[in-house]
Amino acid sequence: MKRNIQIILFLLLINLSFTSKVSAQIAIDNIEELSKIKGGTTYVAMKDPNAEKSKEYVEIFKNNWTYTKLEFIKYTDITKYIAPGNSFLTLSGYVTDVQMMSLYNNGIRPGIDYSHTHIFLQLWTVDDNYFKKNKEFNDKDRIQIARLELYTDFETIVRPSNLYQNDYDADNHIRNWGPGILKNHIQNLNTYLNTGKKKSLFSDILNEKEIKKLASETLYIPDYILVKFNKFTGDESAKLKEEELLEDYKFKYKMLSTKELNDKILSDTKGFYYLQYIKSSTNKYISVINSLTGEIIYSIYVPVSYNLKSDDLKDLSKIIQKIN
Repeated sequence: MKRNIQIILFLLLINLSFTSKVSAQIAIDNIEELSKIKGGTTYVAMKDPNAEKSKEYVEIFKNNWTYTKLEFIKYTDITKYIAPGNSFLTLSGYVTDVQMMSLYNNGIRPGIDYSHTHIFLQLWTVDDNYFKKNKEFNDKDRIQIARLELYTDFETIVRPSNLYQNDYDADNHIRNWGPGILKNHIQNLNTYLNTGKKKSLFSDILNEKEIKKLASETLYIPDYILVKFNKFTGDESAKLKEEELLEDYKFKYKMLSTKELNDKILSDTKGFYYLQYIKSSTNKYISVINSLTGEIIYSIYVPVSYNLKSDDLKDLSKIIQKIN
């Protein structure tokens, strides 16, 4: 069993041949595969779908995923369900340096650059050629269809196996996560998949009709944006100062915890707008999301940055002012 778990983790987390540049928070690729998976089953892989902490997430998927038929399986059972037309939703990732393979067992060794580790929610299927050969499944047989960037803590960058050793709530190791946020992630993925169009990772988003409403409505902001990451040590114990970070945002906002945000998304029937900040490797993404529809109404990508800055909120404020 231990050997099987190690193989599954390797397949989910390591993609040393990936060469595309990393960018914005959602991508839709290989759209020619959409017609193949539409009539098949999508398997959502978890440590244990029957675990108490996973049940709420299972219900979120059942109530909001509409693109394909859905089933729930354990990570260790993925290879049992590989068949033509089937697809999988997994917490996945990759690194771009073969030396990083030592990271997953022993943590980061001195001198190793951890900055090219990315973790994301991935929808993928299997290359048709795999079924023509009698061989073991490996990462080269996987075809990515959709990918949504996740903002994990540094502990998980060092040991991504945290995600597979915990139930689907990720035990707070993922910051842009939770039942409510996942609901919006799923709504967004459904929307993009149903368009049948490729979506570039670098695409900025601006819905002027929606974003102008922030001149009079409150922007809700999760307090995890205050995490201050030290790029030299990986330390995340320090906090940014709220008053300094938001001093140039000229409109109403309210800071709340991630749990409060998730609860509000699930209970608020009128809808509201909230900020989502993602740090993936050395890149960051700043978005505003409609809680009712999951639509990203504003999104920008900033390369080579480790923390949210006051200028990021200042830029958003300027756009709201300009549109109004």
